Amino acid sequence: MKKCLNRPRLVLVALFGLVLTGFASGQTISEFSAGITASGGPFGITAGPDGNVWFTEINGNRIGKITPLGVVTEFSAGITAGAHPSGITTGPDGNVWFTERSGNRIGQITPLGVVTEFSAGITGAVVYNIAAGPDGNLWFTEQSGDLIGKITPLGVVTEFSSGITSGAGPQDITAGPDGNLWFTEISGRIGKITPLGVVIEFSTGITPGAQPSGITAGPDGNLWFTEVGGNRIAKITPLGVVTEFTTGITPGSVPVAIAAGHDGNLWFTENGGDRIGRITPLGVVTEFSAGITPGAFLFGITAGPDHNLWFAEDGGNRIGRIALGSNYYTVTPCRVIDTRNPVGPYGGPALVANADRSFVIANQCGIPSSAVAVSSNITVTQPTSLGDLRLFPGGASLPLVSTLNWRAGQTRANNAILSLGSSGDIVVHVDQASGTVHFIIDVTGYFQ
Repeated sequence: MKKCLNRPRLVLVALFGLVLTGFASGQTISEFSAGITASGGPFGITAGPDGNVWFTEINGNRIGKITPLGVVTEFSAGITAGAHPSGITTGPDGNVWFTERSGNRIGQITPLGVVTEFSAGITGAVVYNIAAGPDGNLWFTEQSGDLIGKITPLGVVTEFSSGITSGAGPQDITAGPDGNLWFTEISGRIGKITPLGVVIEFSTGITPGAQPSGITAGPDGNLWFTEVGGNRIAKITPLGVVTEFTTGITPGSVPVAIAAGHDGNLWFTENGGDRIGRITPLGVVTEFSAGITPGAFLFGITAGPDHNLWFAEDGGNRIGRIALGSNYYTVTPCRVIDTRNPVGPYGGPALVANADRSFVIANQCGIPSSAVAVSSNITVTQPTSLGDLRLFPGGASLPLVSTLNWRAGQTRANNAILSLGSSGDIVVHVDQASGTVHFIIDVTGYFQ
């Protein structure tokens, strides 16, 4: 997200490990308006591939880019008039992709601002939100058509309707921890669609009139979503078990968009309350309003490349940033583990099917012994068969959900925040019928 909604992120940054809470010593909200054309209507928002944050201007018919220092650049060339850009995400091709809500098109914009629009194969109305999928494609919702669409980086579209209840009104969509895509239905359900297009809907546990809206993958292996009608935040496990949370959310807040933060919590916008909410994986809510101008009418929210949260203010015509404190420390990107190297504690041999291997991350690559978590990029390569990895802190139990999935011969990568055990260690478990897979971790920072 991410992302925006009725919000749509994905952003898509995946977070894994045990619950990470309490990292931020304080939150400071800043707003940026310089460079945003009047009445632009910032709506969807995502972390870009270039270290900046990108957003849609639903009323201004533009795409905007804002640097971590708050410098804005707008792009309009190549976007058809009246398109109303809405959802936005970073694609697997290094470009930014967005939906055109009124144009029924998908747009692609390069980091240099070159736009390409795609409409062939899109039959539904109100193309709303978009997310990068685990299969290397982009997936999007078609709100009025009750469809889920898939578009390849080359622009080839496939639509799926089977299994989606008539009048569902698909809203937001995100990649889940189980290798599927998950989406909200404003009519009161959560949907799951496999990369092959098989849909399962879940409604048990969702209070009638909830109107699920934003959705994101959480740090606990579950999916978290907002309920604009129910004024709640809810989570759903990969098996479909729903838990709803209301305590701490001010009545009439209208939670809209939600994103996983780099601090291991979930953060959401309150469209009706001009507030940002934070909910821990245990369901404890804190709301923040200081620094947000009244009438902001908040929509999208995303975790930024600077490890802060960024959000869009449709009514205020601003981009906001909530700083999570000074307890995240960057390090020069450093490869701490590569099993392709000679045999050693951080090298070979390759990981073996159905076995655990421990690695001590602390005191390597500038990560101090006091670190409780690291930000990293995880890569697997040369797997001999289909499988997945499950990563967890030393001393913890094996989690139920995987961190990374692959097919034989694939090279796959994902970003993750990894909690460390008491010895500064992680455990890697390989689920694979037989054979081996090589494992690589590059670290970029740590929490303490």
